[in-house]
Amino acid sequence: MGKYDDLGLFFADLDGTEIELTFDEIEELIGSGLPTSARRHAAWWSNAQYHAVWSEHGWRASPKLGSGLVRFRRVERNASTARAPSRGSSRRPPDGAPRLLLLGCVKGKRSAASPAKDLYVSALWEKRRQYAESSGQPWRILSAEHGLVCPDQVLEPYDRHLASQSFEYRQKWSHQVARSVLAELEQLGLDTVEFHASRAYTEEVRRTLQHAGIVVHWPFEGLRQGEHQSWYLEAHPGSLSEPTSMVEEPSKTFAWPSIVSMSRIGGFDYRWPDAIEHFEYGWEGELEHGGARYSFKHGVGSRFVYGADRVHTVTFINGAPVVEGVAADDYDRRQCLLSLIKGATGAMVRSHADLPGAYRSMQVVDHRSEIDAPYSRYGLAVKIRVDDVAAWAAHALLRRGGSLPTRAAAIQAPAPPPEIDPEDAFPVAIPDVDPLDMARKRTIAGALIRFGETTAAGVQTRGGVSFSGIEEADRLLYEEPFAFLVAVICDYLIPAERAWAAPYLLKQRLGHLDPGRIIQEPDEVARAVAMRPALHRYTQRVPEFIVEAARIVLDTYYGDADSIWADEPTARLLQLRLRQFPGISQKKAAMAVEILERDLGVTIHEMTGSDIAYDVHIRRVFLRTGLAELDDIDHMIAMARQAYPERPGALDGPAWEIGRTWCRPRNPDCSACPLNGVCARRIDAGSAVRGA
Repeated sequence: MGKYDDLGLFFADLDGTEIELTFDEIEELIGSGLPTSARRHAAWWSNAQYHAVWSEHGWRASPKLGSGLVRFRRVERNASTARAPSRGSSRRPPDGAPRLLLLGCVKGKRSAASPAKDLYVSALWEKRRQYAESSGQPWRILSAEHGLVCPDQVLEPYDRHLASQSFEYRQKWSHQVARSVLAELEQLGLDTVEFHASRAYTEEVRRTLQHAGIVVHWPFEGLRQGEHQSWYLEAHPGSLSEPTSMVEEPSKTFAWPSIVSMSRIGGFDYRWPDAIEHFEYGWEGELEHGGARYSFKHGVGSRFVYGADRVHTVTFINGAPVVEGVAADDYDRRQCLLSLIKGATGAMVRSHADLPGAYRSMQVVDHRSEIDAPYSRYGLAVKIRVDDVAAWAAHALLRRGGSLPTRAAAIQAPAPPPEIDPEDAFPVAIPDVDPLDMARKRTIAGALIRFGETTAAGVQTRGGVSFSGIEEADRLLYEEPFAFLVAVICDYLIPAERAWAAPYLLKQRLGHLDPGRIIQEPDEVARAVAMRPALHRYTQRVPEFIVEAARIVLDTYYGDADSIWADEPTARLLQLRLRQFPGISQKKAAMAVEILERDLGVTIHEMTGSDIAYDVHIRRVFLRTGLAELDDIDHMIAMARQAYPERPGALDGPAWEIGRTWCRPRNPDCSACPLNGVCARRIDAGSAVRGA
């Protein structure tokens, strides 16, 4: 029996047209406490939510959060628009008919957490997905573990097949899925569904939907499971394309650069803000594009990334690094590397529908399918041979929007945000230093945790943390989940206090922080961010990130940012969800998980899966204390997990505070530092650390 079923029975038997209940009365009806989000966010009471059992009986909720009350009103249906129950299923919907497609999950899955549409692996799933994406209709996935999920919702791998579950489990699952589908149909304004799933996933759900008056199509009525794949080829041969990794027709909108001169070169070094990277060989020369000539260099080296030593390339235009490549898992066989595709806003492209047309002349793949490893990116990438210099040059031009500044302009222009994320910085080892034993590292970690528990650090005092120094701005972060998301996005290359105040000031200037209005008013958002004093130093990119974040919240989380974490996810899963948003890197996702659980009271499971942020202050403290020997994201995260396995992310806050206050890049105040008694004092190791 579901948690809210008794509440549903209450409304099923209720007479009248209006009733007002206190939170305490509702908790008494359901026999347990309401989640924190129910008391904080009006969106929790929306009829589109899966727990809105009152909606099934014709009631709508209007919460008064400040008073602890919820008013329920009966919604009268117009007799002329009420639907009569359907008498059965139709196998074939009319082509182009508006409908919601429901795709059943499959047994085969990737080994790491992925967006639901990418998690499943089988020939049948590929056909289902291609059919759905080519239909132009909205679609959702029926998961035996999670029920109804959006294609972009990040899921951990699981091992559950609905047909093998108990009768009780299948009945409960079907009831919950039918309720979620009805809510989804209401939100989309549709009255028709089309199932692409086996009988176990459809039978009971179809009955419930038909009883509610929904038109149901199941194209596989009477077909055996093995005949499902043939249906797609026979019934809709034109809807299925080649796999997404195949090369598409060349675009006519982008003129490829021509190589004027090129020669192979030997090894060379490049100084990044926080490291020196060595390239073993490469090519350099001149290219011509749009009537102008530019110098280029394509360097080939290696880097420890995604848990392994991989071939790594960087392509430079007019001396500036523009794109990088990382060896795919099949590099030894194909000598190909991957490089992420970014749109005009600088955000990673995740869908073929958003793919810039010029990339259709290249091999486009899913990054996670080609590099199956921790921290592999959720996005599309080009797959290019290491020695295909012309393709790398074209990719670099496309990354810059198809045009390049002149050499003089490139020198005089203000520095743009780094094209290559700081978290991917080349790993630098500390010379002539022996690693500390793990017992010593755990002692250092223990000192960090003790410092974090003091009021001096201010990182463990729930409800008493000041993020921005402005009381109203801090209150907004607690009260509006989308404001918190905006703050995390803004926390990049500006003082933290300025970033956390940005949502409050943005709301003052816009008059709202409504995701629905934000995606309709991108120019207003840009003006509000750029208005003096500007909310961020990057007045073009950050507004685009905010608008894109609003779109993701609307498309994937039903317009409520609280839904990103309202289902009490694990720390690791929540990090992956946050990293789907533009402008949120590993560093910011790890930081956000800690703040949500520690300071905002959000329930997050398995905090053993939390991680430190790859932040400049934390990196410096880890290197100087001896907690880490490499300035590398994977290494530092691994050391944090070993040194404090109970909750690695708990090291984040105190290390950041110490790095910012005492362990400064120059002239660190070691005598006053709380880690003075345990630190290895490798001062030089951290002095060169730079970055965001």
